[in-house]
Amino acid sequence: MELTTKISQPRTQFFLVTAAGLFFFRMLFSADGFSLSFINEILVLLVFYFSLLNLNGLLSQKQFSPLTLVKSLLFLTLVTILLYMFLAGFRSLLGIDELELLTANTLFVSVITFAFDLLIIVILSYLFLVFRLLFFLKQRKNVKTYFTALLVFLALASFATLLDEYSGWDFVKMAFTANAIILMTINSLKISWIAFLTKKEKKQLLLFAFGLIILFGISISLLNSENGISKILNNFSPSLNYFNLLLNIYGVIYFSFLFVITLFHLPTAEAFDRKATEVSSLQILSRLINRVLDFKELGDTITDLAIKVCNADAAWIMLTDDETNTPVAPKNVGFVTADKIQSVLFSSKNKHALNEISFASVAVCNENETKNEQFCYAASAPLKSYNNINGYLFIAKKSEVPFDDEDRNALETFSDYASLAIENAKLLKSSIEKERLERELDVAREMQQKLLPQSIPQLERLDISSVFVPAFEVGGDYYDFFNLPNNKFGFIIADVSGKGISAAFVMAELRGIVESLVLTYDNPKEILVKTNAIIERTLEKKSFITAVFGVFDFTGEKLYLSRAGHSSILLLRDDNIREILPRGVGLGLTYSGKFEFYLEEYSLQLKENDIFVLYTDGITEAKDGKMADFGVATLKNIISASKDEAVDTIAKKIMTEVSLFSQGTPQHDDITLLLFKWKNNLEKQHG
Repeated sequence: MELTTKISQPRTQFFLVTAAGLFFFRMLFSADGFSLSFINEILVLLVFYFSLLNLNGLLSQKQFSPLTLVKSLLFLTLVTILLYMFLAGFRSLLGIDELELLTANTLFVSVITFAFDLLIIVILSYLFLVFRLLFFLKQRKNVKTYFTALLVFLALASFATLLDEYSGWDFVKMAFTANAIILMTINSLKISWIAFLTKKEKKQLLLFAFGLIILFGISISLLNSENGISKILNNFSPSLNYFNLLLNIYGVIYFSFLFVITLFHLPTAEAFDRKATEVSSLQILSRLINRVLDFKELGDTITDLAIKVCNADAAWIMLTDDETNTPVAPKNVGFVTADKIQSVLFSSKNKHALNEISFASVAVCNENETKNEQFCYAASAPLKSYNNINGYLFIAKKSEVPFDDEDRNALETFSDYASLAIENAKLLKSSIEKERLERELDVAREMQQKLLPQSIPQLERLDISSVFVPAFEVGGDYYDFFNLPNNKFGFIIADVSGKGISAAFVMAELRGIVESLVLTYDNPKEILVKTNAIIERTLEKKSFITAVFGVFDFTGEKLYLSRAGHSSILLLRDDNIREILPRGVGLGLTYSGKFEFYLEEYSLQLKENDIFVLYTDGITEAKDGKMADFGVATLKNIISASKDEAVDTIAKKIMTEVSLFSQGTPQHDDITLLLFKWKNNLEKQHG
């Protein structure tokens, strides 16, 4: 399928058509005379041109390294020489004499010689394209003119062979050839890609270049000799034969210069390799800055690259937030040896190592160490970020040659990148953790909202108002209302210690417990005692709950209260406001009989327009810009000044004052506010 697709392409079809045309032309006509020779050369040129197009299409599909191209030249030149030898051996094997081979007077011989010539055209096309690729590789200047000029003179010199039959015209070919060779020399000096090879690649290139010089030399010798191969090619196309010779001469010149230039580059190859390694390592580290979240992976990469960049044998990291100073991501060094070297670098003699790059001899650490972990010199570089030191990068080498200035510069540059990568990894981790906490807070807020009453009960003898303002950091505030038997109405307000989703879960458990108990009990003290006993199974030891449970008895016109360590209940009666503070400790603080012993049940006979205010510490502990508390006294003043107002109005005034007081200061705790106003409507009706 792939072969069919390639053949169906126009350039492949043109190649096959022109090749077939050339074959039939040579079968029908003998290239005698200038006109027929000229037509023959034009047909050969067309076949060569379409061969170039096809091979160029194949080569342009991939990126080839210089060494790959040179190796392909070496292989193809060797194949060409073997092909020459094969044809000579094949002629002897079949008993075909040289004259018969040149005249091609049989179809079999014609096909054999034409196939050979066609294969030479394809090989020369590939050689020419590879020379072209090598010439333009890594060129920073526009050198197209030089190569175009060379191509023109190669073509002119090749076509000038048509004048060989005419005496006195040899100088034309010689002039074009001389210019072509001069341009070959100039172009061979414009090699730009050698500097980008590693030392190992340059050594390989020397061998390949030497081999190609020899092979191109052998090929030139074969083409210049009066053997059958030269005569066959010349008989097929003098221009092609001469172009082949010139291309081989170009190969000798090009790879001779390449050999010498590479030889001069070899002493500096190691320095170039090091710089290239530094650049590539920094590029790798730069890419990792925004990608790697796993610090172990990042640490391993940093130490691995540090060895390459800083000409070291071992590397590791120490982080300042680890009080044990344990080596992190050690490479080619054990923990014990690394710890010894750290101690030497951070000793009293090297105090400056804490703030800047430091080098030291660590041969003293080699005692009792295996040969693989005996280091002569070590260095440390602080990993700084925003004037803070997050850790240190350590390197060590076994060589007795100490670190030089170049090593210091490399370590300094690399440590800057490493500190940036580590800082970024920490920030990314912190950001992800922050997002996780925010999602957790969203869940807690949603849970908290669903657990609170969705509407205020409408009662004939009691006006009720409630306000709940969740903080950014979710707490565990909770309130609820209950319709109880025997013409009673209950309520609860509670504050779970702690923040976040754990507090919201405790609040959910508390709600479930209380809702179950009010189905059986209507006594505030009894409900709180039972709640404390049940919640022992789930409440953490460090957690507790403050709560007030109250019951309005509409028949007896009384209010019953029990307070489990919660804030005081404020009562506004007539023009006086006072705090009601029955005894009691928080739920979960003790599970012994002391809880019931200290828990007081408070009762109060209700009067017309009695206003009860219950709240959580989110109100009284609201902070202003000077971090002063809003306080209970301020709350009392607001309530006293609003004695004739509806409970909704009083609630709005309280929240307005709290907001104004804490303006510019974030809310750190939930705010919950309950207000009840007693209306003695029955007395009015009977009166």
